[in-house]
Amino acid sequence: MKRLYDGWILSEEKPTYHGWPTVLHAGNGHLMAVCSAGRTRHIDPFGRVYLYDSFDAGHTWLPPRILTNGPLDDRDAGIVRAADGSLLINWFTSIIFLRQTIRPEEAEAWEKVERSVTLRDIRENHWYFMMRSTDEGRTWSKKYRVPVNNVHGPTLLNDGSLLWVGRGIGHGLQPLNGEVSAFRSDDNGLTWNKLCDIAPNWHRTDLWHELQAIQAPDGTILLHIRNHEFDPLQPSQNHQAIWQMESSDGGRTWTNPHFVTDGLPPHLLNLPDGRILLSYGFRNTPFGIRARVSEDCGKSWSPEIILVDDPNTGDLGYPSTVLLDDGSLFTLWYEGDHTGARPALLRYLAWSL
Repeated sequence: MKRLYDGWILSEEKPTYHGWPTVLHAGNGHLMAVCSAGRTRHIDPFGRVYLYDSFDAGHTWLPPRILTNGPLDDRDAGIVRAADGSLLINWFTSIIFLRQTIRPEEAEAWEKVERSVTLRDIRENHWYFMMRSTDEGRTWSKKYRVPVNNVHGPTLLNDGSLLWVGRGIGHGLQPLNGEVSAFRSDDNGLTWNKLCDIAPNWHRTDLWHELQAIQAPDGTILLHIRNHEFDPLQPSQNHQAIWQMESSDGGRTWTNPHFVTDGLPPHLLNLPDGRILLSYGFRNTPFGIRARVSEDCGKSWSPEIILVDDPNTGDLGYPSTVLLDDGSLFTLWYEGDHTGARPALLRYLAWSL
């Protein structure tokens, strides 16, 4: 692995906590990055979806555009391009902050939120959402509800449809607690039709999170899963690992999952030479961002490639990687600081295999 350039996105006047980003290469060196920001910490009521633009392959970044400003915590934004060229951004809203202990210095700001949020606000805004742009991100539609969510969004398939595998809304309208399901869109993300629920044999799919799919060069769809499940067949494995499933019929049926690597969550990218790149965070020491490569459409994976191993906290990860115009790779993730000297921010690395 050859490091080309790296840095941090520091174009917000007063840095706030940033987390769970996704990067898209829109063409001609234009990178678009979405994340949850405007926050004070990992879980709070202040999250908003930010959109950052770079027009020089990530060397510099414009100040963020705030795409959402709802009454709840907007989290985990993804961005993809549909077959018709439209851009789709997805995220979900959370009220898990209600379970958090409020620090004395936060009390006034948190109480202001608690006084302002109504039951109607929760009923209308506690869900999974998407918005779309048909003009390269200059303007965006109003948000609309979608039936499933994962952090990096749906996958564009070879036939032009979109496949989205993620968690649905559970009982009591709880995001992230529903079934793991596969949905398909044939109209570029406007509507979604369920293909199947995924619940193989003994596996506890309630411990599956942040899934991402990709269509391999041979047509097989690979699904990678952030899995917190104990595997009785591999009792020595870390309980925060990436597992893989495959589908040969467009996402209607799936093989049983199998272990790929420790680390979480996954992001998959097809490379021009037919290889597939997996990038992921590593929250055990040494903390960092890692990658693996498959040369056989996901049947096997290379030894780990260490992208960075210098973070001082496990509050990091959610990398996504894009291919730049010159054939090099650009990986973006979020990274905290255990000393409290700064909030978590977006960090990037341009590199080549």
